[in-house]
Parts: sequence; C-alpha cells; structure tokens
Amino acid sequence: MEKERTAIVIGATGLIGSSLIINLLNENIYSKIQVFSRRPLDVLNDKVQTNTVDFDRLHVSKGLIKAQDAFCCLGTTMKAAGSKEAFYKVDFTYVHDFAKICLEQGVERFFLVTALGANANSLFYYNRVKGEIEQAIEKLPFKAVHIFRPSLLLGERKEKRFGEDLAKTFNTVFQPFIPKKYQGIEGNMVASAMIKAAKSEELGIHYHLSKEIKEEVES
Repeated sequence: MEKERTAIVIGATGLIGSSLIINLLNENIYSKIQVFSRRPLDVLNDKVQTNTVDFDRLHVSKGLIKAQDAFCCLGTTMKAAGSKEAFYKVDFTYVHDFAKICLEQGVERFFLVTALGANANSLFYYNRVKGEIEQAIEKLPFKAVHIFRPSLLLGERKEKRFGEDLAKTFNTVFQPFIPKKYQGIEGNMVASAMIKAAKSEELGIHYHLSKEIKEEVES
C-alpha cells in the first residue's frame, strides 16, 4: 500500500463510525482523515479534517474530497427516521450520492456497512433497502468494494434504542444457543475488520459477514 493516502468517512458519529475514526488514528495507513458530517466531530487531532455538510446538497461539497479510500458507516433505523421515505433517503440516497461523488473525485476503494439479511428481494423493507444499496454500489467502477454485513451491533451508543437494548439482552442470555452467524457483534470489531480490509490490496467486490468479521479480526 502506497504511503500518504487519505481516507474520507461518513457516519463517523455512530457506533461503528466513531470506533473507525479511533482505529484509523491508531493505525499508520493514512496521513489524513477527512470526515463529512452533519454536525461537528468531537475529535481533536491534526490528522482529522472535519467538514460539516448538507447531505441533501452534497454536490456542493464534492470539491473538498481529496481521498483514495471512502468509508461509509452512515445509517439510521425506521423508528429514528420516522417514515419509509426518510429511511430510504439516509440509507440509500445519501449513501449512493456520496459514492458517486467519491468516484467522480478519484476515490479508488469503497468500504460500506450494511446489515446481515440485506437482500434487494426481501419482504422486509429495512433489509430490502440495504440490499438495494449494495447492488447500486457494486455497479460503480471502484477498484475495490468491501461490504460489511454485521448482525446485531453491540456497544455503547450516544443515543438509546429500546428495541436494540432488548435484543442485546436476549443475545447475552441466549448467546450459547444462537448460531454464530446471528450472534451480536461489537461495533469496534466491525471497525477493526474495515481497517484490516483497507490494509489489503485486494481488488473487486468482497462481502464480510458477521461470523467472518469475527474470524478475520481474531485471526
């Protein structure tokens, strides 16, 4: 991997994204980390360049992108979004617009977090949108695309999600009986897997499922 590379990150304030920023700073892969965010990032480091952007008008900020690798950890929930339309805007439109602009600006590799169960033909709207964005990203001619499909995410979020907290409790109690494929996974572990993929020079499209993410990080 050549030196003096720059990464750009969206979704940096979420569970995986915040861990990713910390991991990126602890590694020596990139000389600069650009962040596109709707609100300022609480990170004081000379390597991190935070840009507050309007994702509805992302094209206005495209000239700021000076990176080789893009990491997308952006995502919401149906409850937080409030409607299917609002959910689709965040999890498909914003992500797709960002990817297309990155490609225009010379970004070579794209690292995307979706979800276990992502399937464009799914009966479940959440999984269907996740599958649709995967297909859309696959069609863009990046040198490499890495798609991460974690199961239930574990870790401390800034905002509380009652449904997820309940699922986490269930996961803890019944983990010995849950197939490894479906067991919860720490957000930091997903971030670590993204870093490991970034260190590789593999071209093409690669999928990383929860069970495989754990194995990749622990190996």
